[in-house]
Amino acid sequence: MSGIFSKIIEGEIPSYKIAEDDNYYAFLDINPLAVGHTLVVPKVEVDYIFDLDDELLSGLHIFAKRVAIALENTIDCKRVGVLVIGTEVPHAHIHLIPFQEEVQMAITSKKLSLESDEMRDIADQASKSYLARNAKMGTLVFGASLKEERYSNKAVKMLRSHSQEVLAIGGRSGAVEDVDILTGHPELSGVDTITMYMGEDRQQEHEDYLLSLKPRRIIFNPGAENRGFALKAKEEGILVEEACTLVLLRTGQY
Repeated sequence: MSGIFSKIIEGEIPSYKIAEDDNYYAFLDINPLAVGHTLVVPKVEVDYIFDLDDELLSGLHIFAKRVAIALENTIDCKRVGVLVIGTEVPHAHIHLIPFQEEVQMAITSKKLSLESDEMRDIADQASKSYLARNAKMGTLVFGASLKEERYSNKAVKMLRSHSQEVLAIGGRSGAVEDVDILTGHPELSGVDTITMYMGEDRQQEHEDYLLSLKPRRIIFNPGAENRGFALKAKEEGILVEEACTLVLLRTGQY
């Protein structure tokens, strides 16, 4: 019979998820010792943390490190503390606790009671920070829109349907299917291709940021062509294409 953490991982019990990969899952503790208190668990249900095999145990700590960095970027804290006790739930787990004072690390301290909206906001912000730093090599859709009729919206969906890793930046935060739309100039890694869906007259303030991402390629979709920016990109050794991302995907040329 599955335990409570396995049911959370499987989606049978709702959670405030921060991050997930093939082997691990991180979510907010609903009875936190401090704002942002997070549990990090392996997906395999093993009671005692030191019964995990070496590879799974080392991977758990590396995954926890990435989640901790996302929490530091989200929560005003002195540090993110690490706590392992292992007697509360028979499923190995690590506590990550953003703290201002060391007393917040005591498992016997009084628990906080946070509203669901606050918990959801913390999880959303930490999740976006995690995704921004840990994305696999993929495509950044720049100028992404929440409106389904926009080509940038269609591009996000088609890229995902072709099993592409996708990041998206737009004027409004939200989500297109399973892709969060970020705003501003977030710290990103793993950008292979930038596909532009913003008109030339609005691109100048973003050029230095986009070049700092060091993409391999920039695609200027119809309506986003920008000769000056394209020349700057070429000088940086970036491949430049004037093409339609949707057509490239449909014809197998992406």
